[in-house]
Amino acid sequence: MAMTPGKRQGGARAVGQAVGKLTATAYGRRGFAQGDVIRHWPQIAGDLLARHTLPDRITFPRGQRTGGLLHLQVGNSAVATEVQHLEPLIVEKVNTYFGYGAVKGIHLFQRPLPPRKDDGPAEPRPLSPAERAALESELKAVTDPELRRALEGLGQAILRRRRGGG
Repeated sequence: MAMTPGKRQGGARAVGQAVGKLTATAYGRRGFAQGDVIRHWPQIAGDLLARHTLPDRITFPRGQRTGGLLHLQVGNSAVATEVQHLEPLIVEKVNTYFGYGAVKGIHLFQRPLPPRKDDGPAEPRPLSPAERAALESELKAVTDPELRRALEGLGQAILRRRRGGG
């Protein structure tokens, strides 16, 4: 079977295209016509708000796709209070994103948020000059460079833990 010149048969595609198609059904059941709201929540709501909230679904009046209710998960009650005060702004941002009055209000519910990818462990504190000197003194007899690096890493971790910094 010969391939027609200029016609593409399969081949590489952008991952974003495939993800969008795969998640469309699941997001559609949650009231998100497109999963874009969930994927672009930090851009819609702002990074600070997105750290403490997560859109769950949008419910619409029967037979309509406007005037919906955005169900928003919050991590704790302090955030819920703040989000209540910001509701008009959030509704405006979501509607600006959609380009029409898709949402008219917000329903908040409290549940622990899933960990974010960038919520990794904090940077360990640097060792003080005295701690570094003490560690160097202990390791000066070790001649194998690989063993020395391993012991130095272990020593740094122990010293940081003693002072509660990492």
